[in-house]
Amino acid sequence: MSKRYPNVLVTGCTGFLGRHVTQEFLSRGYKVRGTTRSPEEQHQSIRGDFEHNDALELCTLDLTSDTGWDKAMEGIDAVIHTASPFSAYEPKDEMELIGPAREGTLRVLNLAYESGIRKFVITSSTAAISGATPTTKNHTYTEQDWTDLEKDISAYTKSKTLAEQAARAFASSHEDVELTTVNPNVIFGPLHSGTSGTSLRIIESIVQSSYPGFPKISFAPVDVRDVAWMHAEALERSELNGERLMMATSPITMPNIARHLKSNGYKVRTMALPNTIVKLMALFIKEARLVTRGLGTTNHYDCSNTIEKTGWVSKSHEEMIVSAAKSLGFQ
Repeated sequence: MSKRYPNVLVTGCTGFLGRHVTQEFLSRGYKVRGTTRSPEEQHQSIRGDFEHNDALELCTLDLTSDTGWDKAMEGIDAVIHTASPFSAYEPKDEMELIGPAREGTLRVLNLAYESGIRKFVITSSTAAISGATPTTKNHTYTEQDWTDLEKDISAYTKSKTLAEQAARAFASSHEDVELTTVNPNVIFGPLHSGTSGTSLRIIESIVQSSYPGFPKISFAPVDVRDVAWMHAEALERSELNGERLMMATSPITMPNIARHLKSNGYKVRTMALPNTIVKLMALFIKEARLVTRGLGTTNHYDCSNTIEKTGWVSKSHEEMIVSAAKSLGFQ
């Protein structure tokens, strides 16, 4: 445990990633104050999901309101900001995602700074680097790249890009702030507890699907346990201050994800659907509309900077996919 930051605030501590991040810090001996939108009467039950929960305190807060944040910052040494909205479909108003993401991030940073906090680790995404879905053929991205906001991109992509840009602008204008972002691709791996996050719906949809096959859209997934570990490393290692720790693996398509599941005993279809069929489905299925942006393209990520500076060794695709399916109750 870093003696410099023994008390940490974890925003979004009941999310898919947030639960793993919270457990990672508890396991390392930190005292954690977690923020959640769950009402206070559920706090005791939530605390029961965690090991070492005698060091866990919960508070109900919302990224769209200042109420309660000043009190939540009392006695805190560093902020781990994982909370951010996500939608499986494109909202009618993009501000449904952009507002809580960008303004919520700035709210957390400003109120924390006013409370004397200077150390921040923020969950961003490769969506802020390459877009949420591939848009170019076989392009390789590095942590130096930024998503072009002038292109036709999803509201989620725009929200993550604007939120990280706002956070880095804040850090640049406050010389005493130490900020690191963790930028993962799609996150698989097991649930810690609670309900499945949006990214695990990819696994869920494959196991439960009644469709004859799946679109040839690709991901570069990472394991939730690795991403949680990276947040703790970012806090403890001062040489990572300012870094953009991109996390991604080699590309894998939905049909190939299905093949990993099938080879582990799951009765799933593995056929790749023609792009024309997927585009036709998108006319009737709103979740499919986001998928069409990535058809026929593949993003590649050069994570050598992250690997060299942290020693990260990714779990295998099979491990993160099968562990996700098992944790969802599919045997």
